Amino acid sequence: MGTATDSSGVRSVERALAIVELLGEHQALGLEQLHYLTGLPKATASRMLATLQEQGWVYRGLSDRRYRLSARRLFGDRQQRFKRQLVESAAPLLLELSERTGLVVDLSCFDGERLEVMESAIPQVLRKRYPSNCQIVGQHASLIHSAMGRACLKELASEEVLRLARQDPSGGEQWLRELQADAQRGFGQRTEGHWEYPVRLPFLIRAIALPVRVQGRLAGSIALHWPLDQAPVEQVLGLHLNSLANTVGQVQHALGNQASVQ
Repeated sequence: MGTATDSSGVRSVERALAIVELLGEHQALGLEQLHYLTGLPKATASRMLATLQEQGWVYRGLSDRRYRLSARRLFGDRQQRFKRQLVESAAPLLLELSERTGLVVDLSCFDGERLEVMESAIPQVLRKRYPSNCQIVGQHASLIHSAMGRACLKELASEEVLRLARQDPSGGEQWLRELQADAQRGFGQRTEGHWEYPVRLPFLIRAIALPVRVQGRLAGSIALHWPLDQAPVEQVLGLHLNSLANTVGQVQHALGNQASVQ
């Protein structure tokens, strides 16, 4: 009896380690991919992943539903570990804000040069309008035209803004005037008429965003976005800007606590 139990336990550890190794190698994998790569039945792989998630080894994306090693299991790359900390701290807050507002909530990370979309929470009421093949997570958004990018730019010194603007040929004097308006309003708003991601949604959107700072350093931004026909910007601002600001504050607080512990 003891030998059989021990053997079963060893097999479980071996399976868990195989999943961890694959996630370390491939960065992010879905259940179907892990089922294929490990040779495990899909139900077994799902149970193993649920256990690893409960134990803090893996994180499952809100938008793409793929699995990744959690921040505390990453070693050697401080920037990558910080990005994962940002996502994992923000995820439950993004979900709550998304369901409360009925709008999509996007999280970005800014590394000083580019803006990467790290996570996206889609409320139940909008799931059918956002097909799974139009994912923006992992894409780099335009600093000039996305609400998230403009929320970050308004936090930077003018010479740094101009340096980054020169890298995007779609900028111009009109954009600079709009950025000044963003700074006065206190939030970033996407440029209508331009698309900010390499992939396209099958409909036009509107978006507003606020910057996220960690211990005084610009880390990225959080945006609310919604289909163009759902509501005007002024309506969303009146209803949800305070909720967005509260969520940003909670994310900053959570990340600040983690940084102070480390």
